[in-house]
Amino acid sequence: MPIYNFKLIPYLYDAFKPFLVSHLILFDDSLLFKEMDDDFFNINYEHYGLSVGKLLQSFINIVLLAIIIVILHVVFMVLSKSRTDPNSFIVKKYRQFRWNVYLRFFMLAYFDCTFFSAMKIIEGNNSTGMRKAALFMSYVFFVISIVAPIFLVVLLLMKFHVLKMKEMKASFNSLVLKIDKANKWRVVNVAFFFGRRIVTAMLLCLPITTKYIFLQYVFILVTSHAYILYMVAVKPYQTPLMNTFVLANETFYSALIILIFIFSDATP
Repeated sequence: MPIYNFKLIPYLYDAFKPFLVSHLILFDDSLLFKEMDDDFFNINYEHYGLSVGKLLQSFINIVLLAIIIVILHVVFMVLSKSRTDPNSFIVKKYRQFRWNVYLRFFMLAYFDCTFFSAMKIIEGNNSTGMRKAALFMSYVFFVISIVAPIFLVVLLLMKFHVLKMKEMKASFNSLVLKIDKANKWRVVNVAFFFGRRIVTAMLLCLPITTKYIFLQYVFILVTSHAYILYMVAVKPYQTPLMNTFVLANETFYSALIILIFIFSDATP
């Protein structure tokens, strides 16, 4: 994925690719939308061979995953009806579908879908019926990507006093996983998760000719460093091991951003 609109040295792109493509499932060929194989968001996407057809095919994979989750929900619901023990494995897993499974899927697909939505809105080519339908869905999801995280953060702040209860905590475990419940403002972790992703998705869709193109690099690097400082100062997770793990993960991510910048055509 042509992150920051810079061209990487080819073999380094192949090495870094697993860390750059978010949760997208990318194929070497466009199997479903061959008519869009020669359609690229900008020249930099053509350098990487990432056509609109390939990106749209990746979005279809996200939709298929959503369908599988709904089918599993129905299966667990049917199986749970035959169980009398409220603590049985099936019943416990069925309860997770009320919030956690869908919250986890939303978190997993959030960046990808926001990125696709922003890209389609900016692209402006609505010459066919399918493109017009894609534009409508892009506006729908982009609004959801703004409203839903705000709703979730406000809900967590309002209900934080009951999150210490086992049942309540279990219902929102995807959002507050391993976060120390001693201070409700540690919900900032959730706000940061969504905030960084939506701004990054919008910045990555900036036209390649804009004078603000370096905001892509600056914002992602600054937010990564800010989160490292936050982790060191606040230690928001329940155990020292978890805090160390997340800090190491973010430090690696920050180093990767710097390496991408160094080993690209961003500078002479």
